[in-house]
Amino acid sequence: MDFDYMDLSLVQAMAKGDVRALEELYSRHGQRLLNYLIGQVGGDVVLAEEILQNVMLAAWKAASNFRGDSKVRTWLIAIARNQAINARRKHRLTSVPLNEADGLHKTGPFEQLLRASERAEVREAIRQLPEDQRETLELIFYHGLTGPEAAELQGVALGTIKSRLHRAKETLKYILEGRNE
Repeated sequence: MDFDYMDLSLVQAMAKGDVRALEELYSRHGQRLLNYLIGQVGGDVVLAEEILQNVMLAAWKAASNFRGDSKVRTWLIAIARNQAINARRKHRLTSVPLNEADGLHKTGPFEQLLRASERAEVREAIRQLPEDQRETLELIFYHGLTGPEAAELQGVALGTIKSRLHRAKETLKYILEGRNE
């Protein structure tokens, strides 16, 4: 069964009150949403978990309104994004990109140290990007959204997403090359 079709059928079942469908949707998307939320709330795992519960509750309540105009994953990330924005305002937090643990496995200690150092440089460079560029870069490269999905989620035109992504890459290149000179 196609992944998108399965997700859609789960949302339709949720709209009819099927709690097991909500549990299945959570098992399919919960970890990815949690990773996204952790980055959005400054690395606060406890707060991210709390927000994730709110996201799933909001999805449960809104299931009957989901028309299928976007992928379910995009819809869930949009709910998570809005919940994270509200939490950042309430708690005066900033988002942080990238997962600290990415790529630390299957290498020796020296390689791990080198990769950790490189990741730290990239994380710091990404933090220096304007918020709109940083969010666009993260949605596409770290959360796997397509350009049109990121545009829909951020409420902007696809051309805006493309230009933000281009500017973000150029700025990152400039920042990282400046550090290595």
